[in-house]
Amino acid sequence: MTLLHWLNVKFWNNGKSVKEFLQNTSLQGLKYVWQADLPNWIRLFFGLIFLVVVNVAINLSVNVFKKWQSTPVIIGISSAMIPISEIPFPAITVCNMNQGKHSKVDGFLPGSLDHAMLQKSCFMEMNYTSFKNAKRRFKNDTFPNFIINISEKCSEMIVSCTFQRKKLPCSDIFREIFIDEGLCCVFNLLHPYYLYKFKSPFVRDYTSTNNFADIAVDWNPMTGYPKTMPTGFYPRAGVDVGVTMGLQIVLDGHINDYYCSSTNGEGFKVLLYNPIDQPNIKESGLPVMLGRQTSFRIIARSFEAVPNIRGIHRTKRQCIFSDEQELLFYRYYTRRNCESECDALYYLRHCECIPYHLPFIYTNATLCNVSHFDCLNRAEVTIFDTKSVKCKESCLTSCHDLQFFPDTFSAPFSQAEIRAQNEYLKNLSPEYMRENLAVVNFYHSENHFRSNVKTSYTGTTEYMSLTGGIMSLMVGFSVVFLAEVLYYSFLRIFLEHIRVYN
Repeated sequence: MTLLHWLNVKFWNNGKSVKEFLQNTSLQGLKYVWQADLPNWIRLFFGLIFLVVVNVAINLSVNVFKKWQSTPVIIGISSAMIPISEIPFPAITVCNMNQGKHSKVDGFLPGSLDHAMLQKSCFMEMNYTSFKNAKRRFKNDTFPNFIINISEKCSEMIVSCTFQRKKLPCSDIFREIFIDEGLCCVFNLLHPYYLYKFKSPFVRDYTSTNNFADIAVDWNPMTGYPKTMPTGFYPRAGVDVGVTMGLQIVLDGHINDYYCSSTNGEGFKVLLYNPIDQPNIKESGLPVMLGRQTSFRIIARSFEAVPNIRGIHRTKRQCIFSDEQELLFYRYYTRRNCESECDALYYLRHCECIPYHLPFIYTNATLCNVSHFDCLNRAEVTIFDTKSVKCKESCLTSCHDLQFFPDTFSAPFSQAEIRAQNEYLKNLSPEYMRENLAVVNFYHSENHFRSNVKTSYTGTTEYMSLTGGIMSLMVGFSVVFLAEVLYYSFLRIFLEHIRVYN
């Protein structure tokens, strides 16, 4: 007698093992079905109840699985408070709404190359068809250099700086940098050595690092600051709350030298953001008006992610770890950096050049100049269409991120005689101050804050607990039941087979 034939006869034909299993199983209800001394209607009743309960238990367990599939990650609040001294003070970009100094552009003749570049700098509508074949007149005749020549420098615009009660030379803490609003000034941005993978062939940073009294250090939201730090460093961290422990700057608009504004008004734009981000001040900058004192009360928000969600696909967890996706130009992944590279790719594909304010993703790429302006104007119309910029769909938020939300309020300078506390203001007339100056304060409102933590909705332990609880509640299912199935379906028959042949 073969083993297979013996098993068939012993288990299926005899049926005693099945009946004994159902009479002794730990599952609730089944033992009543096979008790011969009970009336048939009671046995049928328990059989139907068991089938209904099993069906309900399976449906509930499937719902738990679907919930885990549809919501694999949830966001909670960290139980630990984070001091502001462990995060950088926000990077702050300041731009003058004036896109060209009147004293520099007054002599440009309509139809000239300089006049055409001036219209583009001022965001004016113009037909650049006649300049399609325009060539550089000399080696440094580039659009970025043109902007440098006509724009107000940081040393002229930012005339007084106080950070954490220390009066500092503004050139020591502000850099000049190209962004979508032209030549602007940035504070507390990560040093280019740590921010970019390679140096652009076109200069992006016009402030000599030799002027910086503090030492540049690396920082990112995932690992934070290095363990060992110099005495003076940047990106500078927050210390305490209040106006006096923040950053105060005095801005001079030089209203008499205005030529064109990026808006319908006069003044400045500011943006607060993560020190490793690419700023987009043209669309999201906050206005600072002349003749007023404006205060930005900083509210920090940190986002973290537990390591175990790495096993969840990024499209389901809806975030990307900084070491998961390599960018072409930036060392660190952020959503803004990713989207700015997408924009650069889009312009490069459609106009065969990259605008001056976008990352130079390829060292051999061409910088957009007057001959490309017509193409750029057409591309700017469609670049915000997600169908045209497919790669932006993959630019998810960072799993580890730091964001700043400013609470803004302002008050006009006094119409009477002004008794200014700032030393620089004491030497100026009230009329000049009201027409040309703006005082801006940036400061933290809280010493500590809580971070938002992304964690898995349910792991292996949680999933087993939920489904095990449902099955146990409904039918008394347990690991012991699996042992019973193993015993009656295999072990007992196997042991009897060995005893027979021995």
